[in-house]
Amino acid sequence: MTRLDFLLVLRSLGKIKQLKTLKIFLPPMDWSLSEFWEVKEELIKLKEQGIRIESYAQEGGLGTLLLMSASNERSADKEAEFHIQLPSAESSFYGGLLKHLGVEVEAYASGPYKSFAETFTRTGFSKEAKKNIEDLILDLQNIILDALTEKGKFKKETFYKPILTAESLKEAGFLDSIRSEKEFFPEEEKALSPNHSYLIQRIEDFKFVSKRKKNIAILPLEGGISSGEYSGKEREAGKIEAYPTISLLKELKEDKNVHVVVLEINSPGGSAFHSELIHREISELKKEKPVFVYFKDTAASGGYYIASAAETITSSPVCITGSIGAVMVRANLKKLYNKAKVQKETVGFYPFREILSEYTPLKKESVGFLQKEIARIESQFYARVSEGRKIPLDQLKTKWGGGRVYLPKTENKIVDSLGGILDVLQTIKNNFPKDKFMISYELPEYNFRSEIPFLKGFGLKQMMKTFLPKEILFLKEMSERPLYYSNIKINWNNRKN
Repeated sequence: MTRLDFLLVLRSLGKIKQLKTLKIFLPPMDWSLSEFWEVKEELIKLKEQGIRIESYAQEGGLGTLLLMSASNERSADKEAEFHIQLPSAESSFYGGLLKHLGVEVEAYASGPYKSFAETFTRTGFSKEAKKNIEDLILDLQNIILDALTEKGKFKKETFYKPILTAESLKEAGFLDSIRSEKEFFPEEEKALSPNHSYLIQRIEDFKFVSKRKKNIAILPLEGGISSGEYSGKEREAGKIEAYPTISLLKELKEDKNVHVVVLEINSPGGSAFHSELIHREISELKKEKPVFVYFKDTAASGGYYIASAAETITSSPVCITGSIGAVMVRANLKKLYNKAKVQKETVGFYPFREILSEYTPLKKESVGFLQKEIARIESQFYARVSEGRKIPLDQLKTKWGGGRVYLPKTENKIVDSLGGILDVLQTIKNNFPKDKFMISYELPEYNFRSEIPFLKGFGLKQMMKTFLPKEILFLKEMSERPLYYSNIKINWNNRKN
């Protein structure tokens, strides 16, 4: 079962009229913030449909409490501990150390908020960068605290403590009861067979995964953006390599079974040139079939660059985005070499050649050249975003550019909507009401391990309890016999094989 399978199961539970109560066991989980948030929102939708949500945990972290916040009733073990860390920053600056070692780092940035290079050039954030990052962190803290406190029902100071016990959470009013797992799942509750035909029918009939052959291809793009091998087709997990990605985008464009493409982006950016190449290929793909984007935890700099080519962008509300701008970093090691008694002598140097040297100081003309390059790249980035997102260029530069980072908002057109991957699929369904789609995941090599174990942290074997007339049925040990047989097709790097 993939992450998407799991989300589809959750949403399909709302179609079961007899379902009155959903019980959730929450062991430790290593999901990202956006994944916790997405599941929390699906639980809230079930609760709004009149299904009672009961949750139980023995330990966990911030994400566990976010899921519990979506419940009607919350329970924990007597000795439960929750280790909490709200979004914050404690950045390291190596400018002083590098200078002491004899390493001089030169940075050329397109705006005062493009703070990446400050780690290597300064002993602290610049005033502008610090204010921008503070605003981002406070916005992220507030959206999380609003969820945890139910917009003020509980004191937000409760969640400032790094360790919270069951007793402290009950005293704060967040927990309803302290009890054992056996008390939460009493033995007298009967086990519901995974073959319960009515439930399976409801889940398998979920229209997003109809077996009719029109295909929605979901392409995860995760990691930093780099070139990759020009002739290579294999994508590596945790990297967005331009040439293998472009090769796959071309295949998706030519595949007549693929009618819609969804790009699931989680990237802090990377090479501006290779971001442009991917952007160009997405633009070509969009001429043939609709391209939708979903932002997970981060879609900044180059991650936003490539997304701006798509038709629409849906973002997790807790995604960090923006950073529209450019930066170059160059290290001068001459003083370090001198300390080590290493001498270098230039031979055959020509104008601007010292830019490629880690030893020779830059001349005035070379500094001017690099500044012009930064301005060129910045201008190209602005043009792509302005054209793709329909944001006036002057507004983009003054309000959302300069390297600023922020949470996504629809009112400034940075994204079109806030939600999860299922909301993207719902938008596609709304746009094509007469069509039924098959879903395929276009996974890079070795990524299967990162997608399939998504369920290991949600206790699906002990998650559902339904109240039917005159009888209580409880789904138990679902991991032994899967309730849901995936209709999601997994495609590896080489799709044709």
